[in-house]
Amino acid sequence: MWSSVHRLFRNDRAAIAPTVALALFGLIAVGGIAFDYSRLAAMDTELQQAADQAALAAATQLDRGDGAQDRATAAIQNAGTNRLAANITRFANDGNSDGPTVEIESITFCSAFDDTQANNADACTETNDDANSQYVIVTTRVRTADFAFTPIVAAFSGSSEATAVAGVEASICNVAPLFVCTSDDNFPTDADIGRGLLMKTGSGNSWAPGNYGLLDFGPGNPGVIDALLGHGLNGCQATSATNTEPGNKNVTDAINTRMDVYGGSPATSDPSICDTATGTGCPAMSARKDMVVTLSASSNNDVSSIPPAAPNCPANPKTAGLQFQLPTSPVEGFPRDSCHYSGTCADGNFGDKAWDRAGYFTQNHTVADEAAALTFAGKANLSDLTRYDVYRWELSNAATLLAPKRFVTTVSTQRKNGRWDHTVTSQCTYSQPVYGSTAYPAEKDRRVLPVLAADCDALNGKGNAGEDFHVIRAFDVFLTEPSEQRTYPGVTDNKEIYGEVVGPAETVEGSSGLQYYSRIKPYLVR
Repeated sequence: MWSSVHRLFRNDRAAIAPTVALALFGLIAVGGIAFDYSRLAAMDTELQQAADQAALAAATQLDRGDGAQDRATAAIQNAGTNRLAANITRFANDGNSDGPTVEIESITFCSAFDDTQANNADACTETNDDANSQYVIVTTRVRTADFAFTPIVAAFSGSSEATAVAGVEASICNVAPLFVCTSDDNFPTDADIGRGLLMKTGSGNSWAPGNYGLLDFGPGNPGVIDALLGHGLNGCQATSATNTEPGNKNVTDAINTRMDVYGGSPATSDPSICDTATGTGCPAMSARKDMVVTLSASSNNDVSSIPPAAPNCPANPKTAGLQFQLPTSPVEGFPRDSCHYSGTCADGNFGDKAWDRAGYFTQNHTVADEAAALTFAGKANLSDLTRYDVYRWELSNAATLLAPKRFVTTVSTQRKNGRWDHTVTSQCTYSQPVYGSTAYPAEKDRRVLPVLAADCDALNGKGNAGEDFHVIRAFDVFLTEPSEQRTYPGVTDNKEIYGEVVGPAETVEGSSGLQYYSRIKPYLVR
């Protein structure tokens, strides 16, 4: 018996069991911590992804237009189907009333963000101004994951939230390198369509609505001229990399080629620059304008008191070496808004849509043609017709409505010593191109120029990229007349550009140009 008891005390086959039992609590705690930490880390990743996507979605609305902050907030914070971003968490199980949806706790907008500052509050220059909002800080609501095993070591849950910062970068695409200052970030509205627009060069700190400037894409003035002779910027350029320059006469020389007027620098003076394969340097299909080709016939020391016949308009004045010039008597091209002639426009460089429609039809067409133009444009009253409406109607029947026409014939007769000196002068208009060709591929109408509306409040002379002005959107201008030095019916300068607001820029197919002419790209800052 004593030997059996002795062997029992010496037996060590189950000696590990107490050790395992004692260690079990620690092993379970370590395993539980690992399991629960991985769950908390997964929830944290879900929240961070939600914050990132929400910040990017909000940034897409920061177009500096009215209501930008409200639209950015609605895009990520309001319930409903209009959300641009909605995320869920599968690892939070806190019984939150939001359910699995990750909601946004706070949104902060910044006019500037210094990424060298570690703290978001220090880095952000907070703003409530839609026009200055360039960055957004988004923070999610706190979510909690209940632990499965860790409560053994007195930890019952873990909480997390996530923050993301996003900015927005605007690019301009396929536009003429021209910007026009406006006072309204919603320009152009429907109410602006049909308004005459007198675009004057801006300089110094006198950038007022209606002033225009140039966008410097890098090649300098030759690059600007090439873009105006062609179809604009080829591709896209970030506005933050685009400097501005005041306008100059070379610009208007290039624009004049679109109306079959060639002159100025060698780059714009020769009609042979018209490339029929691409349309570069070519005029529009209708070049109606207030300019004429002048022809004279004379007979001196004539025994007859009857002057010679008035010269007829040649079919092709180019072969006769004739050039367009301003008329000696009024010739009705597309007139300006009347307030621009009188200098009484309430909105300065922007007109009021009131132009001499009746006078235009009296000189160029007939009363019956008024009804045809109204039907074509779908308008009820003559006062509703825009110049662009009339232009498109004339193009619809170009053979008759745009035929060459002799407008003004003057006779000068003097009698000397019983004989007669006669001079008979004819002024001829050509509403279809005679110097350049229109045989180019289907492109945007050369008489319609897509330019950029911009906020120039901070612009002073030459602007630095991304600092002094911001692009609002591209809009179309119908060019109504060449840029020339005029004294009648109103004084004009050869650096001024006059046109009519058509509306937001459209592509050659007539569709919205939102993504064709300008693009907004959001990006994560942190």
